[in-house]
Amino acid sequence: MPYETLLFEKKEQIGILTFNRPEKLNAFNRQAFKDFIEALGEIDKDNEVRVLIITGAGRAFSAGLDLEEAQKGPDKDALQMVPLQGTVPWIPHIIRNMRKPVIASINGHAVGAGFTIALSCDIRIASEDVKLGAAFVRVGLMPELGSTYTLPRLIGIAKACELVFTGKMVGAEEAKEIGLVNQIVPRDRLMEETMKMATEIAQAAPIPLQLAKKALYQGLDSDLIAQIHFEQLGQSTCFKSDDFKEGIRAFIEKRKPVFKGK
Repeated sequence: MPYETLLFEKKEQIGILTFNRPEKLNAFNRQAFKDFIEALGEIDKDNEVRVLIITGAGRAFSAGLDLEEAQKGPDKDALQMVPLQGTVPWIPHIIRNMRKPVIASINGHAVGAGFTIALSCDIRIASEDVKLGAAFVRVGLMPELGSTYTLPRLIGIAKACELVFTGKMVGAEEAKEIGLVNQIVPRDRLMEETMKMATEIAQAAPIPLQLAKKALYQGLDSDLIAQIHFEQLGQSTCFKSDDFKEGIRAFIEKRKPVFKGK
């Protein structure tokens, strides 16, 4: 999968997708958004990849929108009153509905769209020296990519209002304290620690992992009875799977299970 603005590699069952415009601090131009959306779709269809890591090349995760290109004016997708499926506004929906967990490995500053894309990921691990911010109002824009949905649910409405209204940057320590990131680590151990978590997740059976991701997010807007029904439906699927039988055999035989996603 060659891309103009991205790098992609697979390490066993883990995919690593890297924003690759380091000279622009991985800011998103039209091509970068196009590549990213296309890559997410291709990776989701790749059964060899059980966990996806998203990170940035160089000293930034992403500086957000490429303001130099933005000076030329928004493209037609940005002006749609109702966002079209598969276009930039749908990125958080695409990530949330991927069949595999997505980890943001935040190697440098994440601002604007870089910040909101990180929010869309299931788990965020950050280098201890990064800063994150929703600086949209400082350039005449409002928060986007679903961040007005995800941010209050992560850190509460009052703190979300503070970050959005002021556009201030948050350091890694504060980000961890308020629940914006799951974990902070030294810069030279960031990918090692991210891979460690990704490897642990990848060892799980793929079918219940997919169902669990769907159930957790569905639960944000659902009720208890609806979730119980969904869990029962999902558990029935799991009970019928070959991986459940393998899990039981492995437990009895005191060995690690070998799950095949069947």
